[in-house]
Amino acid sequence: METLRTAIVTYKGERAGTLAEHGASGSMFTYDDGAPEIACALPRAVGQHVSEVGVHPFFSNLAPEGWLRARQEAIADTEEEDDFGLLLAFGGDCIGAVGIEPADGIRPQIDLHSSADPTTRAIAHNRRTISGVQAKLLCIKSGRSFVPAATGGPAPYIAKFAREDLPDLVGNEAAALALAKHLLPGDTINRAQRGLVKNIDQPGLIVERFDRVYDGPSETKLRCEDFSQVLGVPLGRDRRNKYNVDYEALYDALQYSENPTLDAFTLFKRLIAFLIIGNTDCHLKNWSLLETGAGLRLSPIYDVLNTYIYGGQGYSTVFGLQLNGRRLQWQAYTKDVLIEIGKSLRLTGSAINLAFADIKKRKKQLHAGLNGKLPLSEDRLYQFRATVEEKWSQLYD
Repeated sequence: METLRTAIVTYKGERAGTLAEHGASGSMFTYDDGAPEIACALPRAVGQHVSEVGVHPFFSNLAPEGWLRARQEAIADTEEEDDFGLLLAFGGDCIGAVGIEPADGIRPQIDLHSSADPTTRAIAHNRRTISGVQAKLLCIKSGRSFVPAATGGPAPYIAKFAREDLPDLVGNEAAALALAKHLLPGDTINRAQRGLVKNIDQPGLIVERFDRVYDGPSETKLRCEDFSQVLGVPLGRDRRNKYNVDYEALYDALQYSENPTLDAFTLFKRLIAFLIIGNTDCHLKNWSLLETGAGLRLSPIYDVLNTYIYGGQGYSTVFGLQLNGRRLQWQAYTKDVLIEIGKSLRLTGSAINLAFADIKKRKKQLHAGLNGKLPLSEDRLYQFRATVEEKWSQLYD
């Protein structure tokens, strides 16, 4: 019989409970006496949280996807879909304030081939994990340079890299974030810069983490939960459940905010901006609640790309989440569709109109940014501008 595994769950570096496999394929999280609540989907009033299949969604959503998952699975020699195994091997430091430590104090062995590339070596060395599909690496600044984060210690930056088939991803995200700042003045947008990471032979987008407060040698972890975690949505076998919910789920997740009405208005404005930019991939994991001095609030903007321009390369141009059980193409998103989404967020007609008016006021600034120097090739820049101009005209002109 296979040996069942047990892990210690930490919260802000302190023990909070245990996560253990049980039965044929399930797991159970149990709070320690006196431990604080660590997640919206794990209420403290319930001492034990059982998942009949796999790891509880809050924890499975901490595990990586795509590029990083493939590399971690290879060097940790875990089975496919083994979120528990990956978290035991790499989950000591995850996004947010929760960490996973082996109960026996011994992390699974890493099998690093002598010919492994520098990025894979850095992943093996830092023993941390990040959710999301894109190629990513946790970093720290050393002097004027960025270096991969070591095991333990601060990791206040995430370096994001392009893919072989999409070599302009870094420039695309830098451009999209720049335009978001023109459309959403005063909103909180993740700070980022293009740069190099020591020993990595391609440029990256170096993103400053908002779930960490970094002050010299010390680092404070902030509670941060994406909406899949907040609602306890299982990723599903194909890890696509993050798309398979209605916009109503955004409203449900915001009920854990200290100011759900204001955050719903902010979220709706961001949706309008994302539509204009062509950021079709704004699924449930691309929205988060972040710990603030006033409780949990909508986090800064992150993972913004004009994904629509990759439609010609076979990538989906379907936008966001479901509306009345259906996902719609980016082109089908009219003002009326957005108004329907605003109503699903329980916004009043006046608030919806105000959101559209606030964005409309930014037309001059948006086009100044769009016609300025953006880090894209001539062909991509043409596609990027055409996307923005088409949707702006559809919504406003």
